[in-house]
Amino acid sequence: MTTKKSYILYIENEIGIEIPRDIFEEVLQVVFREENIPQGSFVNLLLTDDETIKRMNKRFRGTDKLTDVLSFPTEIPGITLLGDIVINVLQAERQKTGRNLKPELQKLFLHGLLHLLGYDHISANQKRIMEEKEKKFSKILKLSQ
Repeated sequence: MTTKKSYILYIENEIGIEIPRDIFEEVLQVVFREENIPQGSFVNLLLTDDETIKRMNKRFRGTDKLTDVLSFPTEIPGITLLGDIVINVLQAERQKTGRNLKPELQKLFLHGLLHLLGYDHISANQKRIMEEKEKKFSKILKLSQ
């Protein structure tokens, strides 16, 4: 028996590194199940490089520097698009510290996904809640902290 996916993931890969989509789908399955995300919701993911993410960070956040992940929530009633996540694969490669690339990309995707779901780290309380969510999902996904 085949299980129907309760989510849709669109991935655009602008870099020359082949990255299996299942590493992101694994994160979506866990988070969507645990957070009770409505069936048919979808996320756009852009895998990109230093130049593109720096330009986006400056344009949309007013910060002229590199980052590893950006999230852009969609707030249109009736639309099942949660939003867009942009991951800088080159930065993920640099910061993976002794791990392979998969858990680092999953960690960044998880962080971006939590932002799309409304979690943040602006105030101390918001940061605590978001960190608890990241720890919970990282444990389920068996990602090293």
